[in-house]
Amino acid sequence: MYINKLEDGSLELTAPVMIPGAKDCDYSNGEPPLTKEQIQRFAKSYENYQFIDHEHGLTRNGQKIGVPVNSFLLTNDTTMNTVDGSKTYPSGTWMMTSHLTDEAAIKKAINGEYTGYSVSVFNRTRADAYLEALKHDDTTPMPTACKTINSGGTALIKDINDPVVLSVSLVKSPCLHDSKFCELDGDIMTDEVKSMKSKILDAMGMSEQAEVEALKSEVVSLESKIDEMQKDFTEALKSMQESFEAKLTEALSPVAEKSEEEEVTEEVEVEEEPVETEETETEEEVEEESAEEPVAEKGESKAEPIHDNMAEKTKKINIYEYMGKNNDGTRKRH
Repeated sequence: MYINKLEDGSLELTAPVMIPGAKDCDYSNGEPPLTKEQIQRFAKSYENYQFIDHEHGLTRNGQKIGVPVNSFLLTNDTTMNTVDGSKTYPSGTWMMTSHLTDEAAIKKAINGEYTGYSVSVFNRTRADAYLEALKHDDTTPMPTACKTINSGGTALIKDINDPVVLSVSLVKSPCLHDSKFCELDGDIMTDEVKSMKSKILDAMGMSEQAEVEALKSEVVSLESKIDEMQKDFTEALKSMQESFEAKLTEALSPVAEKSEEEEVTEEVEVEEEPVETEETETEEEVEEESAEEPVAEKGESKAEPIHDNMAEKTKKINIYEYMGKNNDGTRKRH
């Protein structure tokens, strides 16, 4: 199909814009064929303007009917199927795919009222002035500032000082006869002048609006994946913490139990106090215990002994003294 109809009803059309060495409708008026180098400069200049219009009407009515989505130079001689049959285009041919969004233009294209492209070439200063005017009021054309170059024009490209391509028109009869709509193989749509945006659209096979919707969908999907990853990470971290705490508790349990047993042992064990004896039977002094009289409780006689819960106290005596001897064991002299 030479007309690619998109889901939203808009169209994409592909055709050569300029062909190296090809004669156009003004050849008989003295317009020479363009070289590869000239075409490359024109294709580069068009990047500053990028207007798609109907029958060179941009400077007359300010109407734009679409935008370029692919603009590139053929790197090899390439054969394509066109509305006029199979044609071979030489290396250096400037190719373009335009995206038509204007309803009237879409109907004309479907009805066969367009067959190809034709360029509008202007002096760079005038083209820039027109572009500046559109920035302030894009509904006001500036016909006196520019001169359209087409099959019915009076100026030739060779006579324009510092020429640039301001717009590419969809026309019924292109001035360059071989600039007809064609089927384009995606493998040849590569060139240094092809914009990044065009490459993305070409790879995804969608219009600008479809591209925006697809990107929005991707953003939503990525946000959802990020949220899911954060949730999984949180749960995994919590599980790791619980596992670590369980293992740590298990490892410390024997130590804690041993510590508790030692504390219990210390509490129940009572150290026996040694029994102090001042004298043995062979020692010099012998301790004897003598009971003290119990203290009478209130209301009781002191003469009555109290045996319950009373400790008996001992009185120490010297055995030598008891035997009537001196402390060194000698007999006392009277």
